[in-house]
Amino acid sequence: MLSTINKLRQILNRREKIQVAALLGAIMVMAFTQALGVASVMPFIGLVIEPEIAFENRWLSWAYDTLGFASINSFIIFVGFVMFSIIVFSNAISAAGTWLKIRFAWMNNHRLSRRLLEKYLSMPYVFFLNQNSSDLRKNVLNEVRHLTSSYLIPLLTIFTRGMIAIFMIIMLLWVDVLISLIALAVLGGAYGIVFWRVNRTLKKRGTERMEANRMRFKAVGEAFGGIKEVKVMNREPHFLQAYSKQSLKMARLLAWNAMIGQIPKFALEAIAFGGIIVFVLIILLTREDPRQVIPLAALFAFAGHRLMPAMNEVFQNMTKMQFNKAVLDRVYDDIMAGTNPSAESLKDKNQLPSQLPFTKEIHLKNVTYNYPNANVPVIEDINIAIEYNTSVAFVGPTGAGKTTLVDIILGLLVPQKGSLVVDNIKVDETNLINWQRNIGYVPQFIYLSDDTVTRNIAFGVPDKQIDHQAVQWAARIANLDQFITEELPYGYDTHVGERGVRLSGGQRQRIGIARALYLDPTVLVFDEATSALDGTTEDAVLEAMENAAQMKTLIIIAHRLPTVKNCDQIYLLDRGKIVAWGKYEELLESNRQFREMAKVRS
Repeated sequence: MLSTINKLRQILNRREKIQVAALLGAIMVMAFTQALGVASVMPFIGLVIEPEIAFENRWLSWAYDTLGFASINSFIIFVGFVMFSIIVFSNAISAAGTWLKIRFAWMNNHRLSRRLLEKYLSMPYVFFLNQNSSDLRKNVLNEVRHLTSSYLIPLLTIFTRGMIAIFMIIMLLWVDVLISLIALAVLGGAYGIVFWRVNRTLKKRGTERMEANRMRFKAVGEAFGGIKEVKVMNREPHFLQAYSKQSLKMARLLAWNAMIGQIPKFALEAIAFGGIIVFVLIILLTREDPRQVIPLAALFAFAGHRLMPAMNEVFQNMTKMQFNKAVLDRVYDDIMAGTNPSAESLKDKNQLPSQLPFTKEIHLKNVTYNYPNANVPVIEDINIAIEYNTSVAFVGPTGAGKTTLVDIILGLLVPQKGSLVVDNIKVDETNLINWQRNIGYVPQFIYLSDDTVTRNIAFGVPDKQIDHQAVQWAARIANLDQFITEELPYGYDTHVGERGVRLSGGQRQRIGIARALYLDPTVLVFDEATSALDGTTEDAVLEAMENAAQMKTLIIIAHRLPTVKNCDQIYLLDRGKIVAWGKYEELLESNRQFREMAKVRS
């Protein structure tokens, strides 16, 4: 429990810790008023049975005389009204405390899920190479919610009900020590034994639930992510079965956990309420005056009515917490793992930084890169210079290191050896964003959101900050404006569908080019931007690329060699090294490997 509280303390910020302290104070008040409401039962019942107590009890006598009552009946009615008011007040305090508890928990759910998403977004690109995106989505959208509903709320409930139970027990001990200790030993011992027996199983099955949930999200993500192939190849049963297996496993685990929390309740209710009869008999045997039995029995019965649900809720929520401890561990590990200085700067990224000056050349100096857990470098000792306002291409067989090399230029990967230098300024974490402000990137597969053409071109830009003239300018350069204005029903406000399903491959690609051009970068990077297109569509995209080349520095990764015929310099990579370079015609004449690639790709 202490390790749990310590982990929660570390992932809460200062404001949230203050809120927790205030909430705990409210819970203490709530527990005290609950105990006060129960304690008020005994004097009232005693007064009803034996009115003479009003004159024998010091406090009741003082109240009777001070308030000037003329008859004992009117005083009993007054005391009953006071007792009723105390009970109503204690319940009102309980309702307010419950509202504060639930509001805090779900507001914390919002802040925690946002913080986890911020953490993921701030991680370097290499982090995502070893992660399943469905797993990250699950953690942000589902596991944080599960942490709130099945861990944080139960923890607060344990404290709430625990404080109520403690105040009730203190009150009962004050009334009768022996009977209270016997009842506490029976009830507390039963709960403790059950929890001790299932503790390890709860942890194990909680981890299994989290893994089953991960596999559920994975199955759904893969089914919908490749829905076209799924439909064409009739693979629906496979993905349905993959989901069903994990969903059934998770349902059984959740049902088992819920039942574990209920097990002691049924037996202990019989013990508790049967024990009231035994309790009355004990009082009759140990008390000289039988008139003391009814007020004392009423007190213990009323206290048991409040205490039993409190103890049962404490037990239920302790099993919930133990079952879901794996969720806290995962969220804690992801939020706290490592340090990332850029995490706090995410808020500032909406404010575009100034561009790193680029008027001369981009220089890769003796660059070597190894992917994590790889023994052989993907690229090794690369040393090239890309001059301003020229076009450069990287070609070579699959796995030659082309994409890795470009990812270093994009600032997504940091080489283990060597450096990226722009106009004699080394690019590092202090000016990386400034350098990336120069770059427009067109990947092989364009991601389009289910939104308008305008928002897909001005991707990630808040609506109020979208420059519509820049959107149209970029579309014209990308050879797209005529299609948008003449063929789309709502022009730039037309929705393209999820992942651009209503557009052709060439149209999606040209939206990608327009997106890259939107901020008017000085460098355009095309990552196999035409490899998935047919000849006619490729011509349209090439025309868009040539339009852009007239005013930008172009860096192109290509499998289709005709794409790079007009480039100022072509680098041929093989096994992570540059084996030849020159213009297209020069390489055709001088390099056999390039000639073979030209025959195959042309």
